[in-house]
Amino acid sequence: MPKIFSRAIAAALGAVFLASVALGAAPLVSIAILAVLTAFLWATLAIPAELTALVFFTALLLTGLAPDHVALAGFESKAVWLVFAGLVLSEVIGRHDMGHALFDRLLGRLRSYPALIWLVAATGLMMSFLIPSAMGRVLLLAPLVLALADRLGFAENDPRRHGLFIATVLGAVVPAFTIITSNVPNLVLMGAAEAIYDRTLTYGEYLALNFPILGLGAFLLIPTLVLYLFPGERRIVLPESRPAPWTRDQVKIGFLLAVTLAFWTTDKLHGISSAWIGLTAAVFCLMPGVGLIPPQSIGKLNFGPWFFAAGSIGLGGVVSHSGLGALLWGQVDAVVPFAGLSDPVKYAVVQGTAMLMATVTTLPAIPAVFTPLAGAIAESLHWPLDAALLAQVPAFVIFGFPFQAPPVLVGLTFLGVPLSAAMGVMLRYLVIATLVLSPLHYLWGRLLGVFP
Repeated sequence: MPKIFSRAIAAALGAVFLASVALGAAPLVSIAILAVLTAFLWATLAIPAELTALVFFTALLLTGLAPDHVALAGFESKAVWLVFAGLVLSEVIGRHDMGHALFDRLLGRLRSYPALIWLVAATGLMMSFLIPSAMGRVLLLAPLVLALADRLGFAENDPRRHGLFIATVLGAVVPAFTIITSNVPNLVLMGAAEAIYDRTLTYGEYLALNFPILGLGAFLLIPTLVLYLFPGERRIVLPESRPAPWTRDQVKIGFLLAVTLAFWTTDKLHGISSAWIGLTAAVFCLMPGVGLIPPQSIGKLNFGPWFFAAGSIGLGGVVSHSGLGALLWGQVDAVVPFAGLSDPVKYAVVQGTAMLMATVTTLPAIPAVFTPLAGAIAESLHWPLDAALLAQVPAFVIFGFPFQAPPVLVGLTFLGVPLSAAMGVMLRYLVIATLVLSPLHYLWGRLLGVFP
């Protein structure tokens, strides 16, 4: 949708919201209009996502539709501090050219186009464990694969060029939805669950439930589909080059990331939140004398994702506090005869609802709106709260349109990939993952005792 039209629609929704407040409409009505406006602005990016979050906060605080502690709950969430840690760590990794140093070593004596596609997807997956920002990973890898395509002589009309770029972007983003520290929707789910239900999702339990089927499944499907849709001459020849030796700072960063990852994966054992582990790593990088990043660099970070995460968590808290979430699910509950459905069918309905929501908004909007519904969902389905909370995760991983995940859209646009070419892969992935990965994920969750 052109920005002029989306801004006009947003302006109309804003006028309706102001009129509802001025005319003394029920607070629930005004909150519903504001929630729709906020979700619409995030879906269309008519204005920057962080500005939408600030508009949301300002509207709530000026009108008094929600208590201050509810409206600003996102800033108290552990998840937003994990986003801050991700901003710092991404800056450190980029400043010391860790991506280039690692990528050159992984290429080695590569001589096969299929091996190249699997390698870039594996690199994105590996970086998902180390860099807590999908946008950071994409912006780190995109210039590297762009230069690599030129080094390999992949012309503009060579299918292998688009295949390389699509595998890079999707490989760095999609499987990472199963790693709680690695993408914004995961963090919004983590923060909203804590703010609304006082339920802290640990790194280890989230990984154990989602990565074996959804994460690895996405990792296997994406390169397979890319190689099927973008074939070409198998043999490639890389110009001979010798990677520069690791610098002292790069070694320090590698050690820091390894320690951070070790603490993240064992958080259930030592009880330290993954947010505080990430924050410790970020503060260490900023300390004078460490030499990884000047302390004054904190003022130059892009805090847009930080405000966006706080706004998403705040929206979830307001929807829950106002009773709007329970009201919305009540309408679904009145139409769908859940009492006569089996648990696998209930799971499919919940996931389908979340996926439908994702097609008209963006992926980060799913946990912002869906998490407040989890309590009502659990009650109507006779499920444990965790089952209702975590049934939305497949909707993060299984999607078919680039606009739904801003890092995917940004990466493909930066690399000049036609969206129609990328959607050839993504829509096929959507169908296969829905029919295969989603049922397997339910069975795996049932085996772990998460889903009934």
